Amino acid sequence: MGRGFPFVLTELFLLLFKIKKDQIISPNYFIRLKEEKKIQLSAVHKSIIKALLYYDIFNYPLTKEEIFYNSCVNTLSREEFYKQIDFLNENGLVHFNDPFYQIEKNPDLIARRKKGNQLAREKLKTAIRVSNFIGYFPFIRAVYLSGSISKGFMEEKSDIDYFVITEPNRLWVARFLLVFFRRVFLFNSHKNFCINYFIDSKSLEIEEKNIYTATELATLIPVYDINLYQKFNDSNNWVYSFLPNIQLAHLQKNNSNHFLKKIFEFVLNNRIGDELDDFFLSLFRRYDQKKFKGYQDQDFEIAFKSRKNVSKHHPNFFQRRVLEAMNKKVEEFENKFKISLTIA
Repeated sequence: MGRGFPFVLTELFLLLFKIKKDQIISPNYFIRLKEEKKIQLSAVHKSIIKALLYYDIFNYPLTKEEIFYNSCVNTLSREEFYKQIDFLNENGLVHFNDPFYQIEKNPDLIARRKKGNQLAREKLKTAIRVSNFIGYFPFIRAVYLSGSISKGFMEEKSDIDYFVITEPNRLWVARFLLVFFRRVFLFNSHKNFCINYFIDSKSLEIEEKNIYTATELATLIPVYDINLYQKFNDSNNWVYSFLPNIQLAHLQKNNSNHFLKKIFEFVLNNRIGDELDDFFLSLFRRYDQKKFKGYQDQDFEIAFKSRKNVSKHHPNFFQRRVLEAMNKKVEEFENKFKISLTIA
């Protein structure tokens, strides 16, 4: 007899798909075939992946809603946007673990997130109480929660971070009073009293404009505020160029200055107050230069932004490290899937 009909079908299959006989016996061939399949990604797809990659730096899975808010593209309705997330999940570019999405499937991070979300909810009451307490200090005009608690996540070792806006020309007096209180009454503990970013009410626009600063500003939680929150957001509307879908937190109420606070401010509303502010600026700069004398001048200016209208104290270059980690994650993803995440 001849080779038979099954043999003919096999030869025809190999001819049509140009598969070598030694490949058909290897199951890895079909896995490789799937990996090499070219997937055309739209700008929306790329924005979804980038949002997940950014939060993957912090080992933090996202819900569909959070991906939408952290996307850099707003060309689709929310319903259509969600369909594109499903498309990426079906094609193995992102992974779903109800209700969260990740770049790499890792159930441990889901458990970590849920635990951290619960701790953040418990810590929020303390953070609000301390924010209002900070508002009693002279020359404080606004206190917003920042850092991890503003993202709804905390770990046991996490500090509660605050972003503070002061009266112009009294930023360094305000900072000195807060640091003095922390050192004397809290034994220099940063646990619930970590204030490392000050600006004054005439310098509301943040200079650094990137995905890190945009995310930090977009997630601020206003607690204490004297008619500045809307003006602050208007001054930083560049955030929408990075996060066009973001929904900012609502200010619950406007505050007013306490009577004793007004008296203290009146006493220093003169040349003495001006000289004290200059003195404390110089004092803090000398202290940082002595403590961190190994820094190059350019690095020092980035880590310790100490000017009349701004004070930023980030000795670990956290912003730079996050941006570098993001670039690395994008590069690794592009190399793995042989695709570009550049959005035209």
